[in-house]
Amino acid sequence: MGLVEYIHPYLAEADYRKTSVKLTFIFSSFIFYSLLYVFSHVFGSGTRTYNNLTKKEKVFWNLAVVRAIYGIFCTIIGIWAIFVDEELEKDVVFATTPTSYFALTVTVGFFIFECSAIIISDIIYKKFSFLLNLHHWLSLVGYSVLMIVESSHCFGTKGLILEMSTPFSAICWTVLKVGKADTMLWKANQFLLVHTFHLRSVVECFLWYITFKHWDRIWEAMPLALFIMLYTQLTLVTFVMTPYWTYKKTQQMIVPVDWNFEESNKTRMTNGTVEKKTA
Repeated sequence: MGLVEYIHPYLAEADYRKTSVKLTFIFSSFIFYSLLYVFSHVFGSGTRTYNNLTKKEKVFWNLAVVRAIYGIFCTIIGIWAIFVDEELEKDVVFATTPTSYFALTVTVGFFIFECSAIIISDIIYKKFSFLLNLHHWLSLVGYSVLMIVESSHCFGTKGLILEMSTPFSAICWTVLKVGKADTMLWKANQFLLVHTFHLRSVVECFLWYITFKHWDRIWEAMPLALFIMLYTQLTLVTFVMTPYWTYKKTQQMIVPVDWNFEESNKTRMTNGTVEKKTA
């Protein structure tokens, strides 16, 4: 049994193969995350900590909130796909379910929002994060190709659980900004955050195992464009991104520093002591 029928019966009955239905869900997802960003800004404006952030940090704060909500969604879907669903692995290339369609259209909408926000932020603040951009643009293109060719929902849906680290990353950054890096909340969250990155490696190995187990079917039937996108990203995530981010978060657990804004570290300010700035 899927998950979406517990949200609304229509989600289980919709004809996701129609382009108009896919675009409707993708657009709705984009609007939802955009409104969530605005809500975060409005709510945050009533707090002293948020008002003391620089404009660039406010953008990152709001993006952290949006990413956290998306990360919770992905974790729930990923757990269902790995431990509950039995349909997707019957044919790892072409099997689909209403839940997988819903989750993947929501994901495309999120990454359209995310990539748009990153582009605007990079242009305005003239700061470019190569790994972050690479990860998000590959995800957007990969999931878009997946939706177009109607293939590999098994990998796409199970792989969503890799976002399980995102809510803890968001908490990590906001706790830093409120000056609570010396509290038990910070230590507990950092422990869980680093552990989720270790679990990401386990999931990535699991996806490679599924590949090995179903290699003949994958090699025979998977569309070439999707094959290239899937295994390019899986290789990068397994051997570059996750190890690097695991190292950085472990380092941050020991030395609480906001390495998303490393230029502010040059002033040697205590974490969380955010002075009023104009930029």
